[in-house]
Amino acid sequence: MLKLIGSVLLMGGASAMGFSAAAHLRTRVRCLRSFAAAVEYMERELSFRLTPTPALLRDLTDTAFAPANRFFAHCSGKLSELGEKPLNILWRQALEKSGLPLEQDEMRTLFELGEIIGRYDGDGQCEALSRARDRLEGFVKCALEEQYRLEKVYRALGLSSGAFLLLVLL
Repeated sequence: MLKLIGSVLLMGGASAMGFSAAAHLRTRVRCLRSFAAAVEYMERELSFRLTPTPALLRDLTDTAFAPANRFFAHCSGKLSELGEKPLNILWRQALEKSGLPLEQDEMRTLFELGEIIGRYDGDGQCEALSRARDRLEGFVKCALEEQYRLEKVYRALGLSSGAFLLLVLL
């Protein structure tokens, strides 16, 4: 009986690791899509309505999809410190605290965007937002390809490694 319970736990643990890796791929794609949509919204708001940056961050808290909305909620919550710290520092701190499942290049794009938001004129910000949106959409495309290519592999690898360990230990 104890052997059976151990076997089930071993198989379940290995399978869970594979399914967790596959879920990470899906989460990364969802995160990149939410930021690409948020950046597009920012671009439209700045070019057509000239919305001030603090109001724009508050709007994105309500309108952006998760997990980007949590990031913007953290940013807008820190706006009371705006006189003490510049917006780019608040932006960077919010990105670091949000624990986004993004790779280094993707995070760098968001960090660079924080250096420009609220600092330059509307045309300069719109141009930077357009470039950032294009890069994020490129990252979405690459992440989707990676997801399609590796998601089933991770699941199968988790199941097969569990089965292999089970056979070795029995």
